[in-house]
Order: sequence, then structure tokens, then C-alpha cells
Amino acid sequence: MPRELLALARRDYEAALILAHAENPQKDAAGFHLQQSVEKSLKAWLARRGIDYPRTHDLNVLLGLLEDQDEEIGPYWPLLELNPFAVQFRYELPGEEFPNFEQLARLSEQLLTHVESFA
Repeated sequence: MPRELLALARRDYEAALILAHAENPQKDAAGFHLQQSVEKSLKAWLARRGIDYPRTHDLNVLLGLLEDQDEEIGPYWPLLELNPFAVQFRYELPGEEFPNFEQLARLSEQLLTHVESFA
């Protein structure tokens, strides 16, 4: 299951980049896919460590579970900025431009690469 989650996370990450860098950028949709990538990466991390996780889109919950197991998640807390994209932006248009996309995309890719490196 972790392998499948990581494959889906990589696909969402790539979709986010395509949407963000398109001729007519769709930053809200890119944010949704970036959030999905992070969510699936965190769930894969939990699964690889044998930690059960709830069915949730809340990155805070997933990071908290990892922190409770003494996993080094410090660098990934800024990814919580993606939480509103999990549900809120599915059903409403965002009120403003997504200012930190490039920074969060780099951090999302670092997370994904980190989890992919687990044996």
C-alpha cells in the first residue's frame, strides 16, 4: 500500500506543477493536487512505519501521528498551509492568489523524496 500511495502522490505532485505553470495557471487546482500529494506522502510514511492512520484530509492530524512516534517531521510543518485546499477549495473559489506555491511545491517534493527513500 505505501508504494501505491507514493505513486499517487507523485502523480498529484506532477499535476500540481502542470496546473501551476500552465499558460493560464490554475493555482487553486494546483494547491488541491499539492495537498493531495502531501496527504498521500504522509500516509505512506505512516504505513511504512506500521502506524495506523485515520481517513482524514487533515495534514495536522497526519503530522501529529508521525510526531507522536518520534519521527523527524519538523521541516514539514509549513505544509499545513495546504490544509484549506483539501476540502474548502473543492467547493468554492479561492479569495486570493496562492502566494507560496513554489516554496510549498519544493517542500512537498522533499517530503515525497524523503518517504520514497525508505526501505
